[in-house]
Amino acid sequence: MTIVLKSFNVYSYKGKLFIMVILKKVFILGYWLIICCICYLFFGNNSQWMIYMSMLTTIIIVYINFKLDKKRFTYTTVLLLYTIVTQFGLVIPYALYGKNVLSEYSDWTLKFLSSPYLAKSVFLGNIAVIVFTLAKGIAMLKPQQTKNNYSIYKWTNSVDSKRMYIAGISLLTLVFFYFVFNILTGGTALVGTYEMYMKSSAYNNSIYAYILILFYVGTIYIASAGKIMEHKFGWFIWLIIAVFLAVNGNKGEFMYSLLAVIGMKGIEGKKISFKLFLIIGIILFILIPSITFLRDIGIAGNLGSAKLKFMDSFLEMGMQIRTSVYTLEDLAANRISTLHGASYYRPILNFIPFLKGPVATLELKNTYLGYGYNQVIESYWNFGIIGPIIFYGILGYILSRIENKVMDREKLAFIGTVICILINATRNYWAFVPGQLIIVTIIYVVVRKTKIIKHTQ
Repeated sequence: MTIVLKSFNVYSYKGKLFIMVILKKVFILGYWLIICCICYLFFGNNSQWMIYMSMLTTIIIVYINFKLDKKRFTYTTVLLLYTIVTQFGLVIPYALYGKNVLSEYSDWTLKFLSSPYLAKSVFLGNIAVIVFTLAKGIAMLKPQQTKNNYSIYKWTNSVDSKRMYIAGISLLTLVFFYFVFNILTGGTALVGTYEMYMKSSAYNNSIYAYILILFYVGTIYIASAGKIMEHKFGWFIWLIIAVFLAVNGNKGEFMYSLLAVIGMKGIEGKKISFKLFLIIGIILFILIPSITFLRDIGIAGNLGSAKLKFMDSFLEMGMQIRTSVYTLEDLAANRISTLHGASYYRPILNFIPFLKGPVATLELKNTYLGYGYNQVIESYWNFGIIGPIIFYGILGYILSRIENKVMDREKLAFIGTVICILINATRNYWAFVPGQLIIVTIIYVVVRKTKIIKHTQ
């Protein structure tokens, strides 16, 4: 494997200039964090004020990340943008256009918008994304981190490339045959509604969660092996699986891995382009809204009835803010109590037989079944206001340090699989994260240790 890096000496003029740019952005974020806190103290009961503040936060965060990442989408960028959408994707359109933009939802579903805890929920989202970006900027101040900010990875026809491709296509093949087997044996329909799919034995099989992990890992691995045109067969298998999932109403299953791939390509040096914006636009404004509309009535025979509503992607992802509102309401009413870190350490202790215990978030999960969750409010539930600061501060700092280090493609792919899990956790509980991290780590170690014989003429 050959990696060609365009780098600069941090102590050179350009290096010092870049450090000054980072420092400037860090100070801006620090000031804005203080302003947000002051606004909450004075206008904490006014959800409109908090939502307008989140608009400015979004603009500032996107601009600063655009500068820090030199016009690229990196792992930290895609994770941050997804978090922003899940926190503000519904409340901002609601503030701008009123309830008309939410006409597809019932009044009962939208009752959280009139809750006195909506303002605090939005404020916590602001704290999370600001602290994440602030920690990311601070991590980039480390001299050894900055030299790879302009890195461009180039592949030769190497043993490492072949190993990643073989691993990726092997995992995708296993996923492919899992679905083929279930289709042929009646475990799931080839095409149906999302409700039918959720009731199928393929979905409710105990190994389904592992099948999705293999799909995530396989996608990242073949993406790390080189260009699409160099690995047509692997991407053809991926496309078949993705189409099957889509026509049965699934979106996140392939969207998470695609986001991680975009982040990977950004770290490789690929800058934001019209082509990339076009691809993202098609996914966000055409593909996902179409799947959302047709998932309840089925795609087969109903393609003509598809209605494209361009806000649907953001509204659906932004619906996670309601879990923040409901949790704050339950905490205030003493229906639940502070977890003191239990939802983070309990999943780890459950790997030890004599320390097993109930999942800390299980009761709330059963109360709001099917709502998903989000890490902003779970961190708050554990530690109070300091929770999102600690959680997103650590996450932003560590991920930024990792993605800005010089690393080979295999390590880059491994971090991509971790990002997939974290993106998934953005709209879910933390309980499944430690187990999935162990699985992707085991796969990575096995692939890393596998020897591929390079044939020579």
